[in-house]
Amino acid sequence: MSYGAADGIRTHGLLSHSHQADRWTSEQYNIWRCFCVLRRDRHNILSFTQTENTMHTSENPLIRVTDNSAYSLHTAVELFLEHCEARGLRAKSITFYAERLRLFTSRVCVPLEQVDAFSIRRYLLQRQREANSTHTVHADYRALRAFFSWCAREELLPRDPMEKVQPPKTDVVCKPPLTEEQIRALLDACRGTDWLRLRDYALVLTLLDTGLRASEVCMMTVADGTSETFLIRGKSRRDRLVCLSAETRLAIRKYLRAYPEPLTPESPLWWGTQGALTVYGVLQAVERIGKRAGLREHLGCHAFRRSFAVYSLRSGMSLEHLRELLGHRDFATLKHYVKLVEQDLKQAHAEHSPLRMLRKR
Repeated sequence: MSYGAADGIRTHGLLSHSHQADRWTSEQYNIWRCFCVLRRDRHNILSFTQTENTMHTSENPLIRVTDNSAYSLHTAVELFLEHCEARGLRAKSITFYAERLRLFTSRVCVPLEQVDAFSIRRYLLQRQREANSTHTVHADYRALRAFFSWCAREELLPRDPMEKVQPPKTDVVCKPPLTEEQIRALLDACRGTDWLRLRDYALVLTLLDTGLRASEVCMMTVADGTSETFLIRGKSRRDRLVCLSAETRLAIRKYLRAYPEPLTPESPLWWGTQGALTVYGVLQAVERIGKRAGLREHLGCHAFRRSFAVYSLRSGMSLEHLRELLGHRDFATLKHYVKLVEQDLKQAHAEHSPLRMLRKR
């Protein structure tokens, strides 16, 4: 980035440091205008008189030097999304921020510098009154917190208005894991010699044996499915070790032998009638298995992930090992699984406490 020597106006390389003239060529002006449009910042387009082909200098009152106050709320959101993309965030995360922040800009029609804690609270309250769940409102809060924190770091705002906004409370619902009867019903629903039934049987065992997310299941290759251990890059973009039991590997081999098309070790592991399964395809397959098994509630991949965590803790696995196998960065997410195990302990205490014998007398 360079600056015009006479006036100190940012020209992003269009004028050199030694350039003493105050004239822009038509090509330079068009490049600068395209740059501003791409940045979605209409306030940054410098005044330009084509008849005189002259860039106004600091002595001319028509000049507008770009500063942070020139950014609109909409422009700041778009710049934040560019920042997220430059950081290499997943497309799903960028979509999360884009949807919630653009909804905020459509409801809060004030300049960026006028957004305060009161307007943010009113927006969150409006979202609550629209009968949104507490988790939806909390997601709005998280998106706004990330955005305004970035604005403060980039000095687009003198202070982060979210510092005075407390997070909305959420309903804590600890969903139980799949019971042993439900797991057996799911496996029985996959019995058969057809390659699709063999695939479903192997898929259920894989989900229950590893606790993988649906997106991670889609990453598995044929070589992964036939190995005792393999590496996978999950949600946090960190490679982690995944272990497959002998029963799971055997079920996968039976499915692969029955699959009608030849596959290489690098081929995707899970296939359907229309090709390799996507995340949506895996979710659909799991949902159909749940319906065949007669489960009343909707069955998703996370039910297997939750069951893997709870049964592992019940059998004595350490939290550190469970965190590594599930691919979590910290222990905060595991607290929900620990609560389910605590309920087991409370029930066991109520059934086997020595005081229970005294109550019977």
